[in-house]
Amino acid sequence: MVVYFDDILVFSKIEEEHLKHLRKVMMVIKQEPLYGNLKKCSFFTLEVVFLGYIVSTQGIQADQSKIDVIKT
Repeated sequence: MVVYFDDILVFSKIEEEHLKHLRKVMMVIKQEPLYGNLKKCSFFTLEVVFLGYIVSTQGIQADQSKIDVIKT
């Protein structure tokens, strides 16, 4: 799990493990005065853009759209 300001990224190797991790995170959010924005939530995805990087089952790589902006 990675927490960066108001973003939480939960990643796991297998789906059952991922569900356990999500439950733990949700319990902490429920116990503490924290709130989630459902519009920003996605669950069980194989790829996500996070801080200008694409995090996927293949690893972490730079978002090509960010590189293209720098090149032009």
